[in-house]
Order: sequence, then structure tokens, then C-alpha cells
Amino acid sequence: MNIFSQFFRALTFTVFTLSAHSAVAETVLTYGEPGPNRGARAGATKWFAEQVEKRSGGDLKIKIMWGGALFKANAARQSIAAGVVDIGTIIPDYFPKELVAFSLTNLPFENLDPWVGLKANYDHMTSPEVTNNLAKQNLVFVTSYMLSNVIMLCTGDPVRSLEDLKGKKVRGIGTFGKIFGDYGANLVSMSIYKAYQGLDNGLIDCSLGYMNASMALKQHEVTNSLTKLNWGIYTGLGIFINKDALARLTPSQTQILHEVGADFINYLGENVLTSDLAAEQRFTQGIDGRKLEIISFSATESAKLYSASQHHIAKWESEAIDSGLDGKAMVENYKASLTKYSQERDVKGYPWAR
Repeated sequence: MNIFSQFFRALTFTVFTLSAHSAVAETVLTYGEPGPNRGARAGATKWFAEQVEKRSGGDLKIKIMWGGALFKANAARQSIAAGVVDIGTIIPDYFPKELVAFSLTNLPFENLDPWVGLKANYDHMTSPEVTNNLAKQNLVFVTSYMLSNVIMLCTGDPVRSLEDLKGKKVRGIGTFGKIFGDYGANLVSMSIYKAYQGLDNGLIDCSLGYMNASMALKQHEVTNSLTKLNWGIYTGLGIFINKDALARLTPSQTQILHEVGADFINYLGENVLTSDLAAEQRFTQGIDGRKLEIISFSATESAKLYSASQHHIAKWESEAIDSGLDGKAMVENYKASLTKYSQERDVKGYPWAR
């Protein structure tokens, strides 16, 4: 073998080794997202993926598949658990039995602060009991989204009081939807992503919604009123990773994923507060000449909703106990966390303003 052949073989081996090393070092996680690539939540999801790649120096990347391309919202839990994707968004109200532990934070507790709710939810979801419950389903919690305060978007006559719910066809899921039903609404089972069409064709009169998400889904185009219910927030919407996919990551990649998940809470808390305010201002001022009438429930009406919530919180406790969880302790611990972070906010202010 002449010197040129030896040199060529050595060079080829070096390039192959470097290429193989790069292929092993760079890990790409596929992410399933049922929502569109627009709006506050989409922006937050992009931030999450960008931070993971940045902090890992490109060693760990996330490829987001938008708009339910690989699975719809009602198939997210089993799709992530089975490895259809490595990581993705799960809305627990579609899985009331399997994700009963997560649905606790979607109950209407007396808190309207996004950051406080997110922090309390993070404490709950990373507790040993919830972690073990998820592990049995081949899932690991990473972090939570939240969809801000619950609102109602309507065509036709607006909802100014609970009395106005009677006879209306309302899209509503979870405990919030059930309580609308308790007040006489005719509940329609429908994904929030299909609510635009339902409102437009008259299949529903109103839809349970969230301020900034309604902007992203353009539901203002087919409604004429928005009612602020001043009644709880929805934080049980999370990012979960397949347990086997997590196990394949290196220790440093795993650490980065969890660090970004924890930091995501502060990022999203600020993001939601800001985007909610911006969305309400735009709805009020009008978008392309179309304005929404903004209605705010009185303290009396909101108090009725909170009163009705107590039955459902007690019911959740029983269901959690039936699932082998300590439902009563979970409720008390969650309430304690809400109080803890409300006090921290009052004393220290929000983290991004300190």
C-alpha cells in the first residue's frame, strides 16, 4: 500500500468517525402539538424547543409537528406513551381516568393569577405520587402550559349572567363545562380547535375559551361577545415525554430538559399575562373592523360558580382515591402551594420584575 492509499484510508476513517460521533451526540426529539403554529402557546412551545437546543449546544433538538399532524388532541396520551412521538402536549380533560392526578389543577380553585397557578401546578406534578402514577403509563411530566382565565365566546345573545346559560348550546369540557351544564347549558362535545366551525355554522352558541388562545384560533371572527367569568384558571395542559425516550437521553440532556421545563414556568407566566392583556385590548378596539363586546361577571355571579365548584372538587377527591391516590392530601397541598406563591408574589413581585 503506497503512502497516498494509507493517507486516504486514514482520512476516510477520521471523517467517518467524526460523522458517527456527531450522529450519536445530536439527539432529535419529535414533538406532537395539536394546536396551530401561531399564538401565545405556539410561541411558548418554540421558546421551549429553542432553549433546549441552545443550552445543550445543539446536542439535543426538538422537532415540532404542528396542528395535530401525527395525532389529534384526544389521542395524545396514548400516542406519546406508545412512542408515536417522543414528547408532546397532553390535555388531561380528554383522559379523565388515566390523568386524574393532572386534572386536579383544572378544577376551579380561587386563583386568577397565571404565574401562581403554574408554580403550584409544577409542585403538584413533580410530587413523588404523581410521578409514580405517570410512570405506570410510560409518561414523564416535563412542564405545564396554562390557558389563562376561563372566558366564554358567544354568537347571538351574550352571556351576562348564569341565567343566560339556560338552553344555550355550549362547547365545554372538564369541570368548567360540567358546571355550565349544571346551570342549564346544553353541552356539546367538541375540540377547541373545531369551535370556530361550530360557532360559524350554528352547531354551538357559545364556547368555553381562553383569552389569548381565542385570538390564536381566530374565534373572534365568528362571535360577537366575550364574557370574562372571573372564575379559576386552567393550568392542566402539559408537556410530557415518553419514559423510554427520556431514558435514552444522556444525563446532561436530561438535566437540560428539566431545567428548561422549570424555567418555562416563569417565562410562560409573564407571557400569558402580557398576551392576555394584548388580546383583550385588540378585541375591544376591533380587529379588521370587528369588535367584541367584553362583559365581566359580577362578584356575585362568580361567587355562585365557585360555590358550585366545591361539589366537583369533592368528587375529584373521591375519584382520585378510587384510583389509588391520596386525593384529600393532594387538594390540600395544591391549595397550600397557591397560597405560598400568592404570598411570594405579593412580597417579592413576579420573578421577571425583581
